Amino acid sequence: MRAMLLVGAALVLAGCQSEAERQAAATGEIDVRNASMQEVASLSRAAHSKTLMQPGTWDSGTQVLAADFSDGPDKESQLAAVRKQERHAVKCQTASDLKPLDIENLEKVAGTCTFPRFVQKGGKLDVEIQCTQASGAKTTLVYAGTMDKQAYDVTVDQESGAKGQPGYAAIRMRVYGKRLGLCQGGAQS
Repeated sequence: MRAMLLVGAALVLAGCQSEAERQAAATGEIDVRNASMQEVASLSRAAHSKTLMQPGTWDSGTQVLAADFSDGPDKESQLAAVRKQERHAVKCQTASDLKPLDIENLEKVAGTCTFPRFVQKGGKLDVEIQCTQASGAKTTLVYAGTMDKQAYDVTVDQESGAKGQPGYAAIRMRVYGKRLGLCQGGAQS
């Protein structure tokens, strides 16, 4: 009887998934255009188990490739704050450390967001996100690169505001990582 209830619950849940969610769950791949935050979050949750990076020792880092800010008294402090984001480390990463960004949290800091494109397939990532805050300020994020369970190398472009106007910022960063093997001492859960 319990097995019948579990099978029934699984069938009901499967019936609630869209064809795109079933495809994402089966392959880990996502390819949508002009999508809402809710649609992308749903597809990301469906693809989650197929896209998890493997725990182990990872060589990873963040590099600032370029930064441009509107002229003003805060320009140098803004640049210094961005440079503090640069990191490099070789360390043991657990499954929790490697979990993907919860895309639904983006709107809490960036405002209302839409996805002109979200493509995660064939080991490649090509994502554009456009967000508008309640004040009307706009931010565009573009992610392009490669990702799989063993490595990632992604360029992130973020542009906020209008060039030449107060508050303008354009930042290009590279986020990379490569799994080197098992952690020493076996701590990998």
